[in-house]
Amino acid sequence: MERKIIKNIILAWVFFPVVSVIVSQTDAPQSQPKVPLNPIRVYKVTSYLLTCMYENLTGPFIPSILQYGWHKLSSDGKKKPSVRKNIRYGPKPRNRLDVYLPDHVSATASKNNNKKCNDNTGHAAFTNQQQNDIPVIIFIGTSWNSGNKDTCMPVAHNLQSQGYIVIVPDITIYPIGKIAEMVTDIQLCIYWAHTHIRSFRGDPSQIYLMGHGAGSILSALTVIHDVCATLNVLPPNNTNVNIPLWDNNIRKTGSPRVHGLILFSGVYDITYYYAYLYQRGLEQVHALPRVMGNKSDAFLQCSPAYLLNYALNNVHNREQLKMLLPRKVVLFHGDQDTFNPVTTTHNFYSLLNSAGIPSVKLNIYDHVKHISPKIDLIVPTRPLCVKILKDIKECCKGHGGVVVGSQLKEKRDEKEMTNQDKTKTRNSRRRMSQVRH
Repeated sequence: MERKIIKNIILAWVFFPVVSVIVSQTDAPQSQPKVPLNPIRVYKVTSYLLTCMYENLTGPFIPSILQYGWHKLSSDGKKKPSVRKNIRYGPKPRNRLDVYLPDHVSATASKNNNKKCNDNTGHAAFTNQQQNDIPVIIFIGTSWNSGNKDTCMPVAHNLQSQGYIVIVPDITIYPIGKIAEMVTDIQLCIYWAHTHIRSFRGDPSQIYLMGHGAGSILSALTVIHDVCATLNVLPPNNTNVNIPLWDNNIRKTGSPRVHGLILFSGVYDITYYYAYLYQRGLEQVHALPRVMGNKSDAFLQCSPAYLLNYALNNVHNREQLKMLLPRKVVLFHGDQDTFNPVTTTHNFYSLLNSAGIPSVKLNIYDHVKHISPKIDLIVPTRPLCVKILKDIKECCKGHGGVVVGSQLKEKRDEKEMTNQDKTKTRNSRRRMSQVRH
């Protein structure tokens, strides 16, 4: 099983660029050639594919895979982690999820082994236990046209070892479905967690969504669109893209459905990103434009930053907006990410701060590429993995809105300048006192 997972990870990352370009052409307009004919565009697309493959085969990818293999071999004698596999959370064939349980929850299960877990409902034998564990739903292995929950197993194990209840779902991928179907699956998964996580000794009021790349966009869009719909501050929509509305069955209090967001290497302004793809000659071969409706007005409807900005400018009571948004958000981005520009992360961070979210953190990692966070997260001993796990813990279990990453230096410099100003003021007052005497 472990060898199969490692093989799938390698194949997915090595051949993903080529498969992505081929699959993204599935529903291209008939007037558009399957292969770009313009020599400049051919050069740009080829350069993009080679860059993808180069980054996948260099950087952290190979060392992380080797370290992960060694880590699993050296820990074969240890206790196997507890996982509940293929629990159904929706009506579609891909609507299944895995639940990774922390050690103390697994120990409780072994004491109650006379009660079996029902794979159709996800119910386990923890209903009489204290519900204090944090559930994290992860979309690390999700892309627009690929993704399998099994490839998320190493990341889930790392979070599981930190004491989280980790939920890894399969969701609809393109071209089977587009943005509306993807958001629907995430809504169903959140609803399942609210309904059943107590059975796993989890706290339904502490649910976090964690995503990378496409998973980050989908997580942010699902949550922010829901908040805007609840407050009736969605922007006018004259497009064919209709993000589904939630039926409000689990809105019993004024608290948010999702307590926090942990987002890696995301892009939160689709209009800006389309312009970025156009500049690189990729707008016809990338899946994202067609997933999002392939029109500029539709891109706005699918942009978390645009929806939040519209809500900030049109909501009558900002306090209600603040109460319904997640309590904690942490944004991660590498300063060398050439696939998803860091610009939209900075802008999204500013909007989240303007909304008054109690804890918003921005972590810009130096010398880190797009795939580095999700690849390094599979090996507990990788320095970046240690740093990310620490930052996640501070987000989920810490307090306050301290900003870390590249912003930390700015805060430290500002504090040092303030201290210097105070020292100068004290020295000046001392001199004035001496002159008077």
